Amino acid sequence: MRLLNSCSGEMKHFISYADIPPYAILSHTWDDDEVTFQDWQMLPWPEVQRKKGYRKIEYCCEQAYREGLQWVWIDTCCIDKTSSAELTESINSMFRWYKNAVICYAYLTDVSKNLCLSAIEKELFKSRWFTRGWTLQELIAPSEVVFYSMDWHQVGTKSELSPYIAGITNIEEMYLDAANLEHASVAQRMSWAARRETSRDEDLAYCLLGIFDVNMPLIYGEGPKAFQRLQEEIMKAFPEDHTLFAWGTVVQNFSKYAKTEAQVLGDEEMEWERGNDDDYDDDEESLLGFLAESPRDFEQSGRFVCYREAKKFFRRWDFPLTAPAIIGRTMRLDLPVLGGAAPFAVYHLMPQLPIARLRSVKTAVLVCGRQDEETLEFQFVTVPLLICTGGYYGRTREIVVNSYISLPRVNYDILGRWRNQLVVERQPRYLPRTGDIILRRFVTIVPCATSIAVETVDVAIDDGFIKALAPTQGRIACLTFEYNDVSGFGLHISRVGGDEEGTGNLHFAIMPVDLSAQGYVPEAVEVGEDKRGLLEEIKEEDGKGEEGNDSVKEEEEEGKGHLDEDGEQEEEDDDDDEWEDVEEEDDEEDDEDEEPDTAHTPSSQQFPKPSPTPSPTNAHDIPPAPPYFRDTREAYYHFWDHWEDAPYTQTMALPTHTWEVPETRQIPRVRITAHRMYIDHDPAQPVDVLDVVITSSWSPSGQLPEGEAGEGDGGGDDGALVKAYQE
Repeated sequence: MRLLNSCSGEMKHFISYADIPPYAILSHTWDDDEVTFQDWQMLPWPEVQRKKGYRKIEYCCEQAYREGLQWVWIDTCCIDKTSSAELTESINSMFRWYKNAVICYAYLTDVSKNLCLSAIEKELFKSRWFTRGWTLQELIAPSEVVFYSMDWHQVGTKSELSPYIAGITNIEEMYLDAANLEHASVAQRMSWAARRETSRDEDLAYCLLGIFDVNMPLIYGEGPKAFQRLQEEIMKAFPEDHTLFAWGTVVQNFSKYAKTEAQVLGDEEMEWERGNDDDYDDDEESLLGFLAESPRDFEQSGRFVCYREAKKFFRRWDFPLTAPAIIGRTMRLDLPVLGGAAPFAVYHLMPQLPIARLRSVKTAVLVCGRQDEETLEFQFVTVPLLICTGGYYGRTREIVVNSYISLPRVNYDILGRWRNQLVVERQPRYLPRTGDIILRRFVTIVPCATSIAVETVDVAIDDGFIKALAPTQGRIACLTFEYNDVSGFGLHISRVGGDEEGTGNLHFAIMPVDLSAQGYVPEAVEVGEDKRGLLEEIKEEDGKGEEGNDSVKEEEEEGKGHLDEDGEQEEEDDDDDEWEDVEEEDDEEDDEDEEPDTAHTPSSQQFPKPSPTPSPTNAHDIPPAPPYFRDTREAYYHFWDHWEDAPYTQTMALPTHTWEVPETRQIPRVRITAHRMYIDHDPAQPVDVLDVVITSSWSPSGQLPEGEAGEGDGGGDDGALVKAYQE
């Protein structure tokens, strides 16, 4: 630390903190024509005195000398800013230097002298000193701060003016003393800097190092990345303080939730709500990461504190949680997740393509919040997260605080049961291009398991689009929906007609898949241990297995040539059907006249057992046997290659066409609406907008199923709470 002698003007460098003598320190705002370290060392004394910044140095030295302090520290002339190493050391040590000073003189160049008590607050409120980033730590760190006007007349001390300072800075009076700083949450400290400014973007982060008691190297030129690095260091130092993520616009209810079920199911239009192109905020429709972009994002977060049981939440032996971590551009963290809130949010595309579309959304609960002044309830902060392709999440600028998720309604035990690991990453706004398929609605009661696609498209169902990387004609993608391990259906999307530019009409095909009809029994199907053993015995007796299938086919072929006395095809009576024997009880095993019990066969409640096909009268009339699939994946790839043979197909007409497939025992009710639109009303830039709604009478009233209490082990009594939150 380099100090300036208040009497002789000598500069002296002290290497050890133990050797540093008592000193006064100056806090001020920088102006033009300051006296630098090089000026003080090299310029003639008369030139130094003519500089505008010399006057404050003179005031500081004279005041320190009058108070018996031989040394002073002033940042303009005591730091060699041409040395990056010295500058880094100084900035990382500055909070300590101000804290260890005997007294701090705050020089307010825009406050006049001889102020009456009633005018002090008004003058201080207008002072530039309270708007600069660096002066925040210079206010908090010293134990004693004395404010001086432009002519170096004392205005008051920090303790005397603390009510006015608290009102100007939004810092509670108790935190104006650095001794209490550790009790302030991360969000509270960030909110103090929300309205402060610095000359360089990087200094918005560097001026807060001491406030959070963290250190990091200085890289001028990195811009906003400096604040990201600061938050990463804070996250390492305070892993249990979730207020770091509690930034943004505080609302009682998420504004983007779909308002009605009719909007979700497509019975009601979602209107474009933008007034004009000039009002459009590109960043508003982008999905953000969990870290803020600047201290300004914490302007409304000054009351957020950690939940008192936060440490217990992270240190429970029965559900250990990992601390937040940054991996590349993503953040991984364990948070309670609500699955019962409104499942869809309405988002907009650019004004050149005014479409409001649905996005799937979940709600994460931060282990922090604020105390309600009226009810005294502790209200937790919840963050709506939009689901993105690949298992990622993105957040908006809104955070929700209301009484539905609050104490005493929930505690850390319930939050622990709702826990889930999340991967959150900033997602840029989707920009449509010619040939894209935009999923305005993709609402399905059956999970979309996988997708098969050509190399010229990018299928992003959760993001709401099938992006054309190149003009694509013919098949595009196949989406698979699975009820269980043996059954489901596939939805094939292709383009037919049109030209090679990939602007043909959309064509859809649906094929049900039910491997139980061909006797396929996966390991996951529960048939009971006794019946599983019986099935194995039947396979051994009949010689079935990988080689037995061939023998069975040979026996069937031999039986097809036998004719009875009337000349008709003779049918063999097979009373030992495999599935009948599996489902019969052991005491009825020898009763061949008993009707088989099929009530518990795999998928029998959803898919009927296929009825026997009448035998042909001529061997040449025998239809080809359906392909045998080893698993559903093989069945879907067969559908991918033979989509023209699907039982349900439809070519969509332009500009708008709706195709409805009624519900059967093999597929649910499917309604697809395709609408051709043009980017910026240009016929050369067509896109297709789809509504895909898959519902079924399997759920109550054909509506979407209600979400569960949480993604973890939650349930039971928690359901009532989630239902209230959903309402």
